Amino acid sequence: MKIPNKIQVIFCSFLSIFFRSRTIKHILKLNGTEKKEFLTKIINENIKYKNNEKQEVSFVKYNSFKFIESYNQLPCTIETRKKRADLLEKNGFRDKEILLIGDDDLLSVELVARNFRHITVLDCDLKLLNKLRILTQEAKYPVNYFHVDLYEGFPKFLNHIFDVVCFDPPQNYEDLNKFMSCAIQSLKNQNSIFYMMVNSSALGLNNTDRLFAELLKYGFVNTNKYEFFNCYPLNKGQSLLLSIMAKFTHPNLKTIKCNYYFSDCLEFKSVQVVQNVEQFSDGKKLLTNILPHYSIPEIPIAFYNNYKIQNKKTMN
Repeated sequence: MKIPNKIQVIFCSFLSIFFRSRTIKHILKLNGTEKKEFLTKIINENIKYKNNEKQEVSFVKYNSFKFIESYNQLPCTIETRKKRADLLEKNGFRDKEILLIGDDDLLSVELVARNFRHITVLDCDLKLLNKLRILTQEAKYPVNYFHVDLYEGFPKFLNHIFDVVCFDPPQNYEDLNKFMSCAIQSLKNQNSIFYMMVNSSALGLNNTDRLFAELLKYGFVNTNKYEFFNCYPLNKGQSLLLSIMAKFTHPNLKTIKCNYYFSDCLEFKSVQVVQNVEQFSDGKKLLTNILPHYSIPEIPIAFYNNYKIQNKKTMN
């Protein structure tokens, strides 16, 4: 039986009262068409993934009923982590200056294992940073780790020195925009590229258009979209929330169980680079100037203040 749209709106509005997370509130406020499209894709990908399911997830607490983990963390599968490293390696970034904004996915550990030379990680979770230090202590090329709360500002000494930035932000426009602004601030003005992990359907068409328009002002264009590139195991609480929402948009499905969340990988390049490709490329290689690398000095992990406002753990 089809559930009227008005009832869905009332239910989602009522449900949003119980959540402080901007990400959950954002998804609940999607209009009926957007919500159905988002959940249809999530359900279909869950069915596909279950057929080839591998027990190689990150440190996810399946028995937890938390809807938002500390610092809004949602670690991806090991398979996804390797895909991200493959993408960076395939594109020839082994010797480039790479910045990871947030690394609960442990991508820095994977890159260290592949002998990437210049890796910098920013994260607001001090425990995670200490864990990453231990996991990469035998790295051939040491990693720079910084304890930073982006909501208190991006470190000025890291401005405009990175070739590549990769980040997996909270899935709502307000927080995503903060991560995106920091990524742009960190990139070189030329030969720059960044990868943003976001579920385009969850973001909504208007927000996606708004995002691309904002990036164009900064001189960046979307050059690639890898759909459902990232897979994240959900705990019981997160799975239950998605399954309940799916019951309203897909009432004819007898069993709906969303054990995983998925997001796309969006690639953005500076307009200058894209124009250079069109003007100078011979179809095999790009003829551009090679910029020098920058070596970032070692700074204590607690150089920046602790993550002071504790309620940001649930607000983001």
